[in-house]
Amino acid sequence: MRLISIQEAYARKFERQKRVATLELHASGHCAHIGLISPGCRACFEPDPFRRNILCGARCNAQCRYCSENIVEEPDKEWSIRSKARIYKDSYVDNYSPGAVSFSGGGEPLLYLGVIEEYMAIFRDVAPRMKSKPWYYLYTNGILASSEVLLKLKELGFDEIRFHLGASDFSRKVLRNMEEAVRHFKAITVETPAWPLHRKKIFETLPILNDIGIKHLNLGEIEIKKHNLEKISALLPEAEMYHCHEMHLDDGGLTYDVMEEVAARKFSYSVLDCNCFVKSMQRGPAKGIRHGDIQGLFASYP
Repeated sequence: MRLISIQEAYARKFERQKRVATLELHASGHCAHIGLISPGCRACFEPDPFRRNILCGARCNAQCRYCSENIVEEPDKEWSIRSKARIYKDSYVDNYSPGAVSFSGGGEPLLYLGVIEEYMAIFRDVAPRMKSKPWYYLYTNGILASSEVLLKLKELGFDEIRFHLGASDFSRKVLRNMEEAVRHFKAITVETPAWPLHRKKIFETLPILNDIGIKHLNLGEIEIKKHNLEKISALLPEAEMYHCHEMHLDDGGLTYDVMEEVAARKFSYSVLDCNCFVKSMQRGPAKGIRHGDIQGLFASYP
């Protein structure tokens, strides 16, 4: 793969954005999207000291060719105790109001239903001290998202489930699980990488997602790390990567091609470019100093 300069990479991205007639920009330009995006994305663009992402564990039941994770050890008991204690400690702070609570990790969260239940019990315990209810959501590759599991997640209080479709190679089983999930949750989101080798399948799936009734489509850039550099280079020897907070794979405009298709066919879901600039805002300290306008950015669900 070829490393390109940030000048070339950024200019290419900004020029492509200008050609998307329906594109909206929020959060000082970090948020490029069409349609109203998920409430779970709010903490990516504004400070929220009480927002929590629970890392469930390291095991995974998929083998993504682009995966950048290399977590081989489960979180130890000491880490788990500290994580849970932090929630209780935060709950006694004045104006305790976590905007969102998510469950993800280096592995597949649905392999850790027991861990999820433990944390959701803690949040129910501290709920009387919350100023408002958080938006609870969970990431999954969808392979284990059976009707029984989905009903369990609904019972636990989840608002949104995010499906990583690329992990199962857009399998029919996962699409059926998503169709079931739409019946039980306020929002179903597809959050999958803008992986160039998935271009054809992404476009084939867009009308299916509309028929299923998903609310949001988030397309992220592949993060290049030592763990996945060699295998991605073998698969995409002519690909280009660039620095932006971390190292990212240039998607060749795939995300904006999808936006134009979704807009042209008047599909009902939003599309978010969850790119390097989102990660820079999400993971950097700058948003705690000042951030751009985000009014009217997020979908509202009763």
